[in-house]
Amino acid sequence: MEVEVTEEYEELATEWQYQVILLLKEKLKKNGITDDVAKEIIGDFTFDLSMLHDQGEIKVDGKSFNPRISFDDFSGKLITSDEETNLHEYAFGSTSEAFGD
Repeated sequence: MEVEVTEEYEELATEWQYQVILLLKEKLKKNGITDDVAKEIIGDFTFDLSMLHDQGEIKVDGKSFNPRISFDDFSGKLITSDEETNLHEYAFGSTSEAFGD
């Protein structure tokens, strides 16, 4: 599989974040959580998840890793980034958009 580092990554990552928000919104609504409470939970969760992605470090077997998501374009190409990401900057704005604000 070919790996491509591209500027398209930020747009894809932001859309991925938005889709996660919509999934969380649906699940919280299904479980009777009001929109006001759901928006607060989702905003906080999305920000924390985004910080893990942007600046976080996980350790496995004594080695440190920075989490990254990549995108498969179904043509044998994997789209990723080697630059610093800033998904946390979009967390609350994307959450507000999902709730129609």
